[in-house]
Amino acid sequence: MTTRLPIDEAARARLREAQKAEVTALKRVQTADTARARARTALDSTESALAAAKVALVRTSGASRAALLLNEPVKELRRVARESGVKPPSLT
Repeated sequence: MTTRLPIDEAARARLREAQKAEVTALKRVQTADTARARARTALDSTESALAAAKVALVRTSGASRAALLLNEPVKELRRVARESGVKPPSLT
């Protein structure tokens, strides 16, 4: 199946402009998607560092004291610590 091109030169010019606008919009979407992927990667890295810091505090001070210092629920800190492999004595 062949696509018919507009016969009128003005119509062709409008089609070219529309195609240029489409390419520009597509490039903007791709740029934004790349930026979002970078931001997600940075956020994941930051989340990992935060979890590791919390685990270190739980190991040092215990879950109850860490919860008090961080103003976070003990259950949440225990969950983070357990997921990282901290043994129960540190979780008190």
